[in-house]
Amino acid sequence: MNKLALYYFPSCPFCHYVLASLDSMSLDIELKNINQDFDARNELMAGGGKTQVPCLKIEKDGDTQWMYESRDIVDYLLKENAQTA
Repeated sequence: MNKLALYYFPSCPFCHYVLASLDSMSLDIELKNINQDFDARNELMAGGGKTQVPCLKIEKDGDTQWMYESRDIVDYLLKENAQTA
């Protein structure tokens, strides 16, 4: 099972695209607003190397991947959701 967290901030249109996709897929993913949560912002910078959002943190089989592009994030979630359905 993958552990997922989405780093975002509310005024980002690309984040809105990903958040709307999460809603349409009925996925329950941990959300981390980097504007309100300074620790989350620091995690994103330390782990991914930049504070660009949206960013999906994927923890799978002991490995961590940081995925930044909104379209890539939605495509990944669609693929993973289809495999578990």
